[in-house]
Formats: sequence, C-alpha cells, structure tokens
Amino acid sequence: MANDTDETIAEANRRAWNAQRFDAWVSTFDSPGAEARRIVAEPERVLRRLLPYLGEVTGKRICNVQGSHGRIAVALAHLGADVLVIDFSEENRRFALELAAAAGVSIDYALCDILKAGELGRSHDFDMLVLELGILHYHRDLDRFFMVMHELAADGGMLLLNEFHPVQRKLFWPEGPHHYFQTDLVEADVPNPNNSGTSLGKCMYRFWTMGDILTAAIKAGFKIAKLDEHPDWADPTIPGSFTLMAHAKNYWS
Repeated sequence: MANDTDETIAEANRRAWNAQRFDAWVSTFDSPGAEARRIVAEPERVLRRLLPYLGEVTGKRICNVQGSHGRIAVALAHLGADVLVIDFSEENRRFALELAAAAGVSIDYALCDILKAGELGRSHDFDMLVLELGILHYHRDLDRFFMVMHELAADGGMLLLNEFHPVQRKLFWPEGPHHYFQTDLVEADVPNPNNSGTSLGKCMYRFWTMGDILTAAIKAGFKIAKLDEHPDWADPTIPGSFTLMAHAKNYWS
C-alpha cells in the first residue's frame, strides 16, 4: 500500500507532467498531423531501440507502459498491434489521441497511475509490455512496480524494457546524485522535449542500481531472457542505456 508520501510525490509528478505538455509536444513535433505522417512513412524510426527484440507484432495485445505522447503506441498500431497506453498525464493523452487519429489508427489510452492499473480490469491480458526510456526513476517501490507488470502480462507474456542505464543516470547525468549507491530522492526538471531551457516543473526521481532492477523483476515472477547494455549517445566509453527482455515465469512451465 502506498503511503501518504508516495501519493504526494506521485501527484506532484503528475502535475509536472501536465504543465504545458501538449504545447511542448507540438513545439517539438510541429503538430500531431506532421508527426503522424512521419510515423506512417517510417514506423521503424520510432521503434528503432525496440525492433531487435519485438518480433512480429501484428495481432499482439501490447501495453505501452507510461507511454507518454503515444508515438511508440501509434507506430505499433500502424504495424498491426492492439495497443493500450497507460499514463497519468491528460496532456500526453490529448496529444497521443490526436496523433493516432491523424495516423489513421486506433489506440486505447487509459489515464491512470500505473500502480493502480489493476483497476482497469486487464489482468494477464497482454502479450507484450513495452517500456521505453524514463520509466523506473519515477517509482519509489520497484518491487510493487514489477508486481503490477506481472499482473498485466498474459501467461508467457514478454516484458521489454529499454531504459536509461543506472551508471549514466546516477554518475554522469548532470542532475543525478553522482553516487551510485545513493538512495535519496533527487528533485530535477521534468524533461522538456524542445530543449528550450524553459522549465516545465519539477519531478522527484529515485535512481536504481542494475541489481535493484533485475532483482525486482525476478521477485515479481519474470524470467530474464536477455540483458543488453548500450553505449551512451554522447560518450560511447560509458553505458547510456540498457534493454531488458523477460517473460512471465510460467513461460517455462
């Protein structure tokens, strides 16, 4: 059960992710229509970090966890997947649904705190859970987060997580703790996609070690199939991101 502090932090993060977010996406992508045309023409561009792991998505039920502006969801729907986004930002939802309409595809979008996803009635319903960049550091209870993921996954369902590497976030991100084993919360700007330098508000972040992440996934009932570490975009001598592929435990039963 989340305590009052958890709920307060979640609400503060939700407010930050609603502050001028739709306008920020429009500024970044020109308009939902313009970005939709780019996605339809080249869905592989949006899915480039995920495609080596996804396999065939046509007809698959996919949950895009904390799917934000919906670009991944729309690209997956264009390739024939049945996609639900779960995210708590109404501004994100507005952009994503306009994006989907402009791309001529249908996606579902549940406006929901992911930790309350059990209330959606979609338990064990998804062939794939897709999570990309900037997911885990919003959660203070990683065990609970991965338990929710396991509850959403169908029997043998795949968890595909492409995420910032703990080394990059903890040690080299300018706003990070610069201490690999620090567990304190860090307050930093919510990401501004157009790099204008204007702050859209503050979020509270909790950065996890790789051991924390893998242990929480295993404890929740996932079997790790693959873990790839990728070079940082700016400094290829350090890890910048990683991709974790795992399956619900009964995949091997």
